[in-house]
Amino acid sequence: MHIKEYAESLGLFDGESRRMNCPSCGHKNTFSVTNANGELMWNCFHADCTVRGRTDRRITRDNVLSILNKNTQPTDQNVPFERPKCWSRQISQKGLDYVDSVHTSGRYDDIYYDVRHKRLVYAIRDNDGKLVDGAGRTLIGARPKWYRYGNYRGGFRIGTSDTVFVVEDIPSAISISDWATGYALLGTSLRDEHIAELTKFKKVVVALDKDATDKALTYMRALNTLVPTGILMLDKDLKSLGDNERGSIIRSAMLGK
Repeated sequence: MHIKEYAESLGLFDGESRRMNCPSCGHKNTFSVTNANGELMWNCFHADCTVRGRTDRRITRDNVLSILNKNTQPTDQNVPFERPKCWSRQISQKGLDYVDSVHTSGRYDDIYYDVRHKRLVYAIRDNDGKLVDGAGRTLIGARPKWYRYGNYRGGFRIGTSDTVFVVEDIPSAISISDWATGYALLGTSLRDEHIAELTKFKKVVVALDKDATDKALTYMRALNTLVPTGILMLDKDLKSLGDNERGSIIRSAMLGK
């Protein structure tokens, strides 16, 4: 687990701090994490450890409106993204097997194979269809499991329904796109850009994995102040379900059952 993911997993409330053993260097009681106005900051105080960092603001009911109303600042995501030369249209057998295993075969074909790093790469395009990023899933057990090639801060969207399901990863979004629009956060953080896109739908359903239930509830409450939003509590990952079971779950959630 990356340090950012570790800090987020602590679930600190606004204004709360915690001191503990460093997950990187292992020294006792040298790692500190603080939630300051929704922004997580962490630091290891041991002289031989360089771990430190911060996240974007977390989304709460108190700050969601100000996020939508703030002026948009230029970011490095405006730098044109060029397809890496290591991306090939010739998908390896392991890549094809993975596509089949997550029920995305036949639903999405904008996929590449990173021949250098042995990753199956899902292309990420903006609303105009322009290639802006890619998410590569390792096929050899490397870390991180998912690698982002660009700096795009929006999500991955697929489907034509005016009901959108917010999920964590691209395969999950693709696997439900026959019934509803899938929207992958490309992680578990809800960014300003995500909110701006999600509020264009008539209904939002937050369907994060079971281990992110607390975040799903927070996001549901925040988004519900702007657009009708529900939550789908999952026992299993959507992309691991069979089509009949997954379709039944999605249809029921769309009807609010």
